[in-house]
Amino acid sequence: MKRIFAFLGLFVIAVSAFAGVIPESVLDELVASPNRKLQNTFLNDEKVVLSLTPDTELSRKAVGTWAGSGSPRFTTENLFFLKKATLIANSDNGEKCDTSIDAVSKVVRSISKMKGMQYYSNGDKKWETLYHKSHLIDSLKSKKAIPDDLEGSADGKRFYCLQQDNSFGQCVYKLEYFQRDKSEPNEVAVCFTNAENLKYGPVTAVKPGNLNINLVVIDQGSYYLVYMFVQAKYPSLPFLESRLNRSFNARVDAIFKWFSMAF
Repeated sequence: MKRIFAFLGLFVIAVSAFAGVIPESVLDELVASPNRKLQNTFLNDEKVVLSLTPDTELSRKAVGTWAGSGSPRFTTENLFFLKKATLIANSDNGEKCDTSIDAVSKVVRSISKMKGMQYYSNGDKKWETLYHKSHLIDSLKSKKAIPDDLEGSADGKRFYCLQQDNSFGQCVYKLEYFQRDKSEPNEVAVCFTNAENLKYGPVTAVKPGNLNINLVVIDQGSYYLVYMFVQAKYPSLPFLESRLNRSFNARVDAIFKWFSMAF
């Protein structure tokens, strides 16, 4: 009986915290889902009907970031429920772990710490390293490595980063950051947009500007709501499409796992 009351107490807290940010029906499904994750994916000409987007400024901004050439062929929205207690349990800092929105701001700017992050390859059926190299660079031209910029607020900051990707080889992204901490709910967001061609073997898989990876983290008291929105356009080649779709979805889970372990 005590366990039942404890669960109901957790659920009531969650409902109260998320009131007005996502519909109650979505919250019910999210809390009840085994991995505390919901996902919608839309391919090719399929009509995109978003139903998981939180009602926050930066979430709305995320779903409006597409500026690629033509319409995306891949769109996925993912909603995660993440307890701050989980961040503490995952952290080497234990009870001293900082789970504030400012800590979130620093984590999502810690690009160098994405090096070595793991993802599950559905094609090879095993865990592999996603990024063999990851760091900020001073410019697109010289690509000189520079340290992570963790000072102050993330809001308005723009960088370029270079990542050695397990699937695409060397990738360069433009990073745009946003932070809202003066009004409720506090939130932090980053958008990764490819600044150069992404290659899949000899094939140009994604042209510059045609991949957007958005991460929005929303503070809800004892919990974070994490929204990931990814859009991509790539050639209509049957052998390529399924591989890229699996790859992009695997990245969502890998980035979320990295975030949840980075405090």
